[in-house]
Amino acid sequence: MMKKRSLILQLFIMLFLILQCLIAFLAFSTYKYAESVILKEVIQLNTNMLQQIAIRINQELKDVEVLASRIAYDTSIIESLKKSSGGESANKEQLLKIEGIMSGYIWSYRSTAMLIDAHLIDKRGNTYSTSYSMSSNQEADLAAFDKALENGQGSGIFPIKSYFTATGGYNYYFQVARKVEDYISKQDYGVLLLNVNEKLLGDNYIRLTNEEKDFFIVDQDGLIISHKDKSKINEKLNSFVEANSKNKLNNYYLQEDKLFISQPISGCGWYLVESVSLASALLPLEKIELFLITFGILCTLLTGVVLCVVARKIAEPLSLLRNKMTEFNDGNLSIQIQDSTYKEFSEISISFNELIQRVNFLLKENVNNERQKRLLELDFLRAQINPHFIYNTLSSIRFYVEMGKNKEAEEMLYHFSKLLRRVLSRGDEFVLLRDEVKHLEDYVVLQKMRYANAFLVEFLLAENTLNAQIPSFILQPIIENAIFYGLQVNRLIVIKVEAELADDDLYITISDNGIGMSQEKITEIFNKEVQMSRVGILNVHERIRILYGGAYGLTIEQNDPEGTKVILKLHYA
Repeated sequence: MMKKRSLILQLFIMLFLILQCLIAFLAFSTYKYAESVILKEVIQLNTNMLQQIAIRINQELKDVEVLASRIAYDTSIIESLKKSSGGESANKEQLLKIEGIMSGYIWSYRSTAMLIDAHLIDKRGNTYSTSYSMSSNQEADLAAFDKALENGQGSGIFPIKSYFTATGGYNYYFQVARKVEDYISKQDYGVLLLNVNEKLLGDNYIRLTNEEKDFFIVDQDGLIISHKDKSKINEKLNSFVEANSKNKLNNYYLQEDKLFISQPISGCGWYLVESVSLASALLPLEKIELFLITFGILCTLLTGVVLCVVARKIAEPLSLLRNKMTEFNDGNLSIQIQDSTYKEFSEISISFNELIQRVNFLLKENVNNERQKRLLELDFLRAQINPHFIYNTLSSIRFYVEMGKNKEAEEMLYHFSKLLRRVLSRGDEFVLLRDEVKHLEDYVVLQKMRYANAFLVEFLLAENTLNAQIPSFILQPIIENAIFYGLQVNRLIVIKVEAELADDDLYITISDNGIGMSQEKITEIFNKEVQMSRVGILNVHERIRILYGGAYGLTIEQNDPEGTKVILKLHYA
């Protein structure tokens, strides 16, 4: 006799495998999407930081060039050099005079004077120096600088050099060269060389360097000009050269588990390059990965349990039907077969008890409607916090921590935790107005820390309205919408939240002086679901109507003289 197999068991095994594949695909897609979003945010944040550092370095270089111009055009120095060019030899008094003038200029150059040496070489080969750090091969240097300055620009920045110090190490410096010439006659009297210590560049990024972050300043050929490890100076940053040669240098590139982000330094052909550990950059992804693994395991277990329960529910009616048919064959005409939610079993049972089948159908329909209503309410509560808002808030906290602003980071964490605690607590559907305002205050504080001086929220609530019961989380979407559209204008946006009682109704008005909203836009909102926030204005309106009836809900008006006014009409309880 052929062995018979369970069709139900085979069907549910196939369904289980399909669901597991779907869960795995969704988890993988979510992971890759989160990875790309986090990487883009990291690149954007670090690019903004590099832009600020590059601006500071560019300003430092401009200041050095201004210093060189002031020395090169100094009339006292020009007059002294005229005497030498006229045949008189440079005497000790002239030497000390010129060196003293140059020293005075350098020591007036802010707090970085210790990083700059000045050397002036006239046409007769006389050298005037403020220190002894210049290359010993002065003749070769002078010829090179003269050739480089023949382009008519009168100044230039030259590659990194080094000299051996008395302590046994090396100091690295780059040189700013400028022609010494009469401002009016343009007569050339020599070359001014400013030896600028590489520390002038390194001080702009050294405090941001750590185990996870490293910074380089390189030229367009990848030659390292500045780095915290001085032994790497004058070496090539091969990854930069390779990316540049393959035209892959589009602000960033990945190599050897590291993210490299570059920013050009204007006016000198240099690049500021930041190296970030990819593991550090994608650290938030570990929590997402742990969540997805946990979620996948729970979904697998839940799917298995649900399928087993469903399989039993399908098998039991078949067994019951078989038993009832046996009783019928035995002559028992008073039996009744319990109706089933499955169409096939329901059709078979109609011949036994059509009335019971109809009653059961209505009861099941009512249960399903209640279940769907609860699911929608749960979705509403869970959707209050925009995931993009959560990520931006966490990124802001991280930025404050990196900048050493621990007090601001602590304040953001405090309000953010209060916000999450209330949203995730699954509290009552109705709350006091005063409690809803406290929730809004935490949300407003977080948004103010992200958008400083962009908006102001005023709560003008009548005292007799504070104990009114209102549906939870219906005000935040309105406030969020006012802030979002308010940021599009270049002025302070004032958002007012007012509440008053009239007869047995509570009126809550939220107005702003933003860009306003046309009548066509208002009509569009009430005709279809317009996602002006995560929850949606129309969703709030429909929820109020379901809870209180068709006479209540939400209206939108044009504020006078500008902006938008949203009025919520609720039944006072």
